[in-house]
Amino acid sequence: MIPNNQPAEPVLKKNPEKGHLPEEERRQPGLSGETDAAPGVVKPHFAGRKTMFFLGIRASAWGELLLFFGGLMAFDLTLGGSDRFADLCPHPFWIAVILMSVQYGTSHGLLAVFFSSVFLLSAGIPEARYGQDAFEQLYELSIRPLSWAIAAVLLGLLQDRHRSERSTLWKAMTAAEKRGHVITRAYEQVNKAKERLEIQVAGQLKTVVSSFKAAKELEHEDPAMVLSGTRDMIRAVISPEKFSIHTLEEQRLVAMVKSGWKDEEPFKESFSARDPLYQAVVGEKRFLSVSHPEEREILDGQGVMAGPLIHRENGNIGGMIKIEDLGFMEFNVTSVENFKALCEWAGASYDLALSLQSARADSVINQDSNLFSYGFFPRQVALMTSLGRRLNFEVSLMIVRLENPDDLKLEDQRLIPGLISKATSVVMRNTDMAFDYETPGFEFALLLPATPSENMKFVLKKFDQALVEHVHSVVPKARFNISTQTLYKAKKSEQV
Repeated sequence: MIPNNQPAEPVLKKNPEKGHLPEEERRQPGLSGETDAAPGVVKPHFAGRKTMFFLGIRASAWGELLLFFGGLMAFDLTLGGSDRFADLCPHPFWIAVILMSVQYGTSHGLLAVFFSSVFLLSAGIPEARYGQDAFEQLYELSIRPLSWAIAAVLLGLLQDRHRSERSTLWKAMTAAEKRGHVITRAYEQVNKAKERLEIQVAGQLKTVVSSFKAAKELEHEDPAMVLSGTRDMIRAVISPEKFSIHTLEEQRLVAMVKSGWKDEEPFKESFSARDPLYQAVVGEKRFLSVSHPEEREILDGQGVMAGPLIHRENGNIGGMIKIEDLGFMEFNVTSVENFKALCEWAGASYDLALSLQSARADSVINQDSNLFSYGFFPRQVALMTSLGRRLNFEVSLMIVRLENPDDLKLEDQRLIPGLISKATSVVMRNTDMAFDYETPGFEFALLLPATPSENMKFVLKKFDQALVEHVHSVVPKARFNISTQTLYKAKKSEQV
């Protein structure tokens, strides 16, 4: 048996040709110019804001300029001399130029210069003074706009450089933080891979022990115990989340073992001879896997793998093993080959157990449990029913079923028939008989001739006490479902 190969999660690697980070990390925001902050990083005031622009200028700057110049113009037209503060020094428009340049940069400062020049010249060009030539007049008109433009460029360039440096530092800080988180995640992945490998090694050691115990049950003479051992062997070798074991009964595959199934599952509990899955597994003796498109259509969502319980030497098929849910990492070539080997191994053991059960069908006593065999049960029921009808006495039957065989260990399952035999011996009279029932080892029948149905409540009470004393004291986890029925109801005699 080869243990399942479970590859560890890939570790993030450095790419020496494209920096210290993998390509998928380089593309993340914050590592290639974006301003998204890494976890734990506080964004500065200039990062991550959604700013509206109009003609390349911030909308807020437009509003500030319009508000500022609108207020000054209103004051000049109403309380001032309507000369655009030509005689004030320094000129009030310096406020807008300096603030825009320092706050927003060169482009916004030049926009303030443009507004200032337009509003300054909107009062009209003053007439030349006596003796003033054209160059002197041009100098007086242009000195203030030129001074504003020079100040806006100098102050704006300083602000632009400061903003660029802050942005560069922010991006470098974000990239460093991202690298730290990448390294942390890589370390965590490596640590998880190490822990997974440790668990896998420990699980392989445990699997060997569990497989050895389950293998012993596969060699059991009872078909029910063989199925139980097959269930534990599947868990130890393949480790599926959900699986089922079907037995072949009258041209149908019927689920006898269902592991991991919930109340509402889409999986079928039986397959008739018309189903493609039945035809492929039983008719063609094929092993199916969802890795092949043709076989995936045959499975039709009923599982990921299916194979016959086949005895290779004589070709007998006793049923089917079907894996409904298997982890992605566990579904590999090794698990498929182990599944095939397990189907053949369990098929040979189950076929041998069925042959022994058939040989014992005509026997009266089951030597393992000291109960009457199930093959003897129909004849005794028919005999007692005929006697009851002839001699007019009631015949009652009590069925005892083990509800949770999957919750019990293999050793406890093997003890159940003998413990039930002890419990029934306490309840039975000399005329009562205890049998193996439809599923030997898990179901039992108690035939009670001459026991009226109204007295069955006393029998049940006494049997419950016997279960507690003989069964639950040894296997406390065992739970039973007990039902009764009347095989023949005695007729009341007419008194003369």
